[in-house]
Amino acid sequence: MSLGWRAPWLIGLLILLSAPSGARATTKHGAAHTKAKPKPAAKCVAPKEEPPVAPVTPGAKVAVFSFTGDDAEPFRKRVMHLFKSKGLKLMTSLRPVDSAEQYREMAATLNLVAYVDGEVAIDGGDASATVFVRSGASGLRTASATFAGDRHQLGASLGLGKDLWEKLAPALGQACADASKPRKAAREPMRINAGTPLTAADTGETD
Repeated sequence: MSLGWRAPWLIGLLILLSAPSGARATTKHGAAHTKAKPKPAAKCVAPKEEPPVAPVTPGAKVAVFSFTGDDAEPFRKRVMHLFKSKGLKLMTSLRPVDSAEQYREMAATLNLVAYVDGEVAIDGGDASATVFVRSGASGLRTASATFAGDRHQLGASLGLGKDLWEKLAPALGQACADASKPRKAAREPMRINAGTPLTAADTGETD
């Protein structure tokens, strides 16, 4: 029997069957998929370093205002004793002013680095005390520390001062650093232009 018209078809089938399985898969499904590119490794971001804490300058001048509240003077004296033991010079006769600008001007005039004030609340045997630090350079409050507990034990803790100093020292150190920077020139006094003085002819007045 002649296979003349079937020969090309049979030859093609034999070639396909004799090809490797990978080639047949390629022929059947199209080009083989390329391997996926590996994802780039995630970059490790180094943690941000905290800026160094400025040290408190020995001999820096700090104004300590009167504390408010019942029986506040003993607490104030303990705070003053702590600051003196850290080498600060204290001014205790000043009074608070009304604005940040006035605090800045007073600090520049008296060479102050910071202001300290506080408030005390006593309820029976319990007490709480808050101490505030105000920067002389900015005139704004920058830190506070609050303690609460037994009235007598609270006074003792302020006397020791370890926790109080740890909370306020960074703000006092920054105030010392800010005070050492050149200060901006004070504003010139405001002037009012009153115009040209009037003459007697202008006003119609006579001698």
